[in-house]
Amino acid sequence: MENPKIDDTVPVLIIGAGPAGATLALHLARLNIKSLMISRHSGTANTPRAHIFNQRAMEVLRDAGLEPRLEEVASPAHHMQHTSWSNTLNGDEYGRMWSWGSKPSEKHRYEMASPCVMSDLPQSLLEPILVDEGIKHGVTVRFSTEFERLEDHGDYVLTLLRDRKTERRYWVRSQYLVGADGARSSVLNALEIPVDGKQLNNAFNVHIKADLTKYMVNRPGSLNWILNTDAPEWSAAGNFRMVRPWNEWVVSMHPASDQTFEPTMKQIDSRLRQMIGDDSVNIEILSSFRWTINDQVARSWQKGRVLCIGDAVHRHPPINGLGSNTCISDAFNLAWKLAYVLKGLAGSELLQTLTTERKPVGDAVVRRANDGMLAHRRLWALLGLTPHDRDQAVNLLKATTHEGREMRARLRKALEATDAELQALGIQMNQIYSNSAAVYAEQDDRAPDLNGFDLLKEVAISTYPGYHLPHFWVAANGQSPRTSVLDLCGHGHFTVLTGVGGECWKHAASELSQEVADLDMKAVSIGYDCDYMDCYHDWGRLSGVEEDGVVLVRPDHFVAWRFPTSSADATSLLRSAMLRVLCRAEK
Repeated sequence: MENPKIDDTVPVLIIGAGPAGATLALHLARLNIKSLMISRHSGTANTPRAHIFNQRAMEVLRDAGLEPRLEEVASPAHHMQHTSWSNTLNGDEYGRMWSWGSKPSEKHRYEMASPCVMSDLPQSLLEPILVDEGIKHGVTVRFSTEFERLEDHGDYVLTLLRDRKTERRYWVRSQYLVGADGARSSVLNALEIPVDGKQLNNAFNVHIKADLTKYMVNRPGSLNWILNTDAPEWSAAGNFRMVRPWNEWVVSMHPASDQTFEPTMKQIDSRLRQMIGDDSVNIEILSSFRWTINDQVARSWQKGRVLCIGDAVHRHPPINGLGSNTCISDAFNLAWKLAYVLKGLAGSELLQTLTTERKPVGDAVVRRANDGMLAHRRLWALLGLTPHDRDQAVNLLKATTHEGREMRARLRKALEATDAELQALGIQMNQIYSNSAAVYAEQDDRAPDLNGFDLLKEVAISTYPGYHLPHFWVAANGQSPRTSVLDLCGHGHFTVLTGVGGECWKHAASELSQEVADLDMKAVSIGYDCDYMDCYHDWGRLSGVEEDGVVLVRPDHFVAWRFPTSSADATSLLRSAMLRVLCRAEK
């Protein structure tokens, strides 16, 4: 065979076309950065896979202009109200929990946290939209194309690819290579970056169509656990996960041991009917597949000109629904940084902040998801997975004795322990970038005191550098529709937010935009007789600066810098902050 030749030269080559890779490609394209995105698969996801998309991820997709299209295919929050535990769908229920912001006492927290709502959006519906929008914006996509190896030459990367249909091999030269190729990442392996942790065990998924409306109408929910003691060992516990209400599902089946099982279609059909508890239901099995429950994190997300995001660097169970959500936020974090470096607006050191900022987030997600998995296993054990243990548990739950009261209390506590999964707004929203070179705090600025603060359940609201800009509503005037302040930011721009008396900061932003080609910094004033009304007086309450102060927001909605008041040196101060944040200033 002839030596493969260089077929393409692109600014960015992306390996993987899942939520991480496709989101990155789309946001790069919107910033006028061309990329080639490849996938070893023949097309987008052919099974639903990930499905719970939280508000932070939806903000990223909203920034890309996708929210209207996604609303057409997503299942709304009222279909996600509950998570339940039953013997069968048609049998005894052991308990249920409010889920994903549906709990009456929690709804207001979710509404205050974001302009977006949580959605049930199967990956098989999301990926085609991401890829289609990317292509519309100039992304080149090649399916059935496999990564083989890479060579980092210091100022460019050569990547050897193989067309799986023709077996032709060729090189692609890129300025940067991004591995977004999932939990068995070939790119991460090629970099020889260590992965800490381990693979825990396997689970088995079955994608089906079955009309289960009558079992869901009174307890609508996207997750419905089935725990019956006559289950085979390869399917000791199961879950009916909604894909489309209420006739399409992914049914996960968790084994009782670490053994690998290969059930037949007949066994799968039998187990499904056993879980439903109604043999009259017509079941169409669409596919089945095995997956691995992981507890793994990569030690670094970058080596030279190669960067990795998504499941390549954080691998965990689907508890809390944090997988694809974190992948999407990884991509948003990296997109603007790559674009600014490639345009010459930022120093290459800016890319090192991918690990600094996102690795703590990824590590925390892996810990939480595995802690949540343990909470489920404790609940399974309490109810018993053998006939003898289940009989004992059920008899105690019925008993009017002290032991019965104690058992009911234990069950209640075990169910409530899953609240850390089902109402965990904090871990969904709290992505705090401490000690990052891409944020800059003035010497006398003080970070919020988070001692005693529940970062799992509560949202840390602050404009301190490194925090996500708080959401609040503004309007151009009394006859205008309200808009989130997040919509005034993002879209690839740095944004200056100020208030009454802050004209110096708007002038400074204009001067810097004229000084630096392609910078195009936005500036918005909020308050009385300003660009936007502070509809509910939130800017005055949340800004963290005086009315004439300034908050500088990065393209990914995170606060880069703030200054408490107006200043005669506003342009110099803003320029200095920008140079630091873009890693172009001497520290």
